[in-house]
Amino acid sequence: MREHYSLHKKSHYKVAIIGGGPAGCACALALAQAGLTENIIIEASDYSQFRIGESIPPEALKLLQTLNVDRAFLQDKHLPCYGTRSFWGDNRPGYNDTAINPFGNGWHLDRNRFDKFLLEQAKDRGVSVLLNTRFVTAAADGDGYVLNLKNIAEPPQTSQQLRADFVIDATGVRSSFARQQGSRQQQAFSLVAMVARFRHEGKISETYGLTHIDATAHGWWYSAQLPDNNLLVAFYSDPVTVKNLGLKRTERWMELLSSSPNSAHLFPLACNSNTQVMAFSAPSFCLDQLSGGSWLAIGDAASSWDPIASQGIVKAISSGISAAKFLTGALNKQQLTGSVQQTHQRYMALREQFYRLEQRWPESSFWQRQQHWHETESNIFNRST
Repeated sequence: MREHYSLHKKSHYKVAIIGGGPAGCACALALAQAGLTENIIIEASDYSQFRIGESIPPEALKLLQTLNVDRAFLQDKHLPCYGTRSFWGDNRPGYNDTAINPFGNGWHLDRNRFDKFLLEQAKDRGVSVLLNTRFVTAAADGDGYVLNLKNIAEPPQTSQQLRADFVIDATGVRSSFARQQGSRQQQAFSLVAMVARFRHEGKISETYGLTHIDATAHGWWYSAQLPDNNLLVAFYSDPVTVKNLGLKRTERWMELLSSSPNSAHLFPLACNSNTQVMAFSAPSFCLDQLSGGSWLAIGDAASSWDPIASQGIVKAISSGISAAKFLTGALNKQQLTGSVQQTHQRYMALREQFYRLEQRWPESSFWQRQQHWHETESNIFNRST
């Protein structure tokens, strides 16, 4: 039976946080630190489903210190990450290591374990939790909202309601609550991550403890060790290229990996009949409306970035902390939303600059689209959703 935390028959909360990822949990933790109680996290999963593992930089420890969960995190024994080895714009490898970083090394995360760790920390501090519960719709009710929810853990699925004075949308790239309120995802386009996990065969000495990035003619590879002794390998491209190359078929994905010399030779992989490639959307966008009278979007629900930025989790946690500051009066709404918009514009400029560094395949339709997305692919994500 799947894990499920109940409402304890309570039906009214000061703050309802929809989404139990790093952004939502960071917001709940920061609110609890500030003494704001009667809050709830509503999470649609039970953290058992596959989530793409990610690396976090050494600076993430400072955010975890702010939430007072840094010691417990270090005891959780995620794998150290000592930097990045990349082939981008050049056939020679480039290195960005953490040797001189004052915070030490970063970490390769077991995402399920990390996300659930943050949730348990929030729960231990008095935050109520609902797992396997999906947000369906919301109706304005005075200064707050009535949320219609569905428990999806086991049949028959059951519906329930709760009232919240304020709603935090931390639903990730779906922006579920904000979009129901009329907000739209702007400057939107999407990559697709085609992901597989493998067991190690032998020692991966050349890239031990490093994140590996490898640009190729049709996209770029990302690979990293995971704490469960698996290796995560992902290929990022756009939907058109993925379809044209048939990369949703495992055999085609493996053929592409084997033809990528800067990646294939690094990892002795065990590919068996159970190996499957999974597809995940990796969009970039910023909401045109980040907040309303009694709601606020945070994390990837507010602004989602290309994975090449390597800032997803740090941005999410920082966003959750800022949301708590707003709810406790330390930031006003204009400061908060203005910061998100300005940061997103800086990201877009840096992303364009970074993709333009790769000039080895001038005829590649993938690189042409990424370098000129505003001319050719603008709003592709909005059109596809």
